[in-house]
Amino acid sequence: MVRGILYYSTLPPEAGDDPSRTGIALALACIDALGDGAHAARAEALVFPPRGKPWMPNAPQFSVSHSVPLVACAAVSHGEVGLDVECDRTADRLTLAAICDDSELALARQIGVRNLWVAKEAALKAGGGTIEQIAGVRVYPGGASFRGARYHEYRVALAEDCPACIMTSEPDVQFEVRRHP
Repeated sequence: MVRGILYYSTLPPEAGDDPSRTGIALALACIDALGDGAHAARAEALVFPPRGKPWMPNAPQFSVSHSVPLVACAAVSHGEVGLDVECDRTADRLTLAAICDDSELALARQIGVRNLWVAKEAALKAGGGTIEQIAGVRVYPGGASFRGARYHEYRVALAEDCPACIMTSEPDVQFEVRRHP
C-alpha cells in the first residue's frame, strides 16, 4: 500500500517567516514520517535543481507549495507526487483559454477556476514540469495527465477558502493530513 502524508503550517503575518524555510522543514518532516527510521532527513541532503523539483536521494518523493498564509508539503512512500494550494483569490480571475481545452473550461465552470488551477499545477509538479508547460496538463474529474503520465487527484481542505490538490502517479493513496507547529 502506498502511504501519503501532508504537513501544513500557517505563517503568522507579523512573523515575516520565509515560506521556503518552512517548506524545507515540512519536507524533512514528511520524509522522516515516511522513512524507515534508520536515519533522519537532513536539509543539506536536499537537492534543488535550477527551476526543477527539489528531491532527496534515497528518500520518498515530496512536493512543496505555499500561498500566504499557508505552506504545505505532501510526500508519498512510492511514486510521483505534486501539490498545490492557492489562497490568493486573484487566481479566480485567471483567463484559462490559453491553457485549457473545452472540457477543462467546462470543468472550471463546475468546480471553480482556483480548483482547476490547483489541479493543473499539482499534476505539473508531479511530472516535474515548469510553469511554461502548464498548457500541456489536461485535467479531468478525478485526475490529470501530463507528458503521457496519468495522475490521481486528492482534494484536501487545509484552511477555509484555500483549495489544495495533490496529484499522485499511484491510485488509492491514503493521505494523513497534519498541521505542523
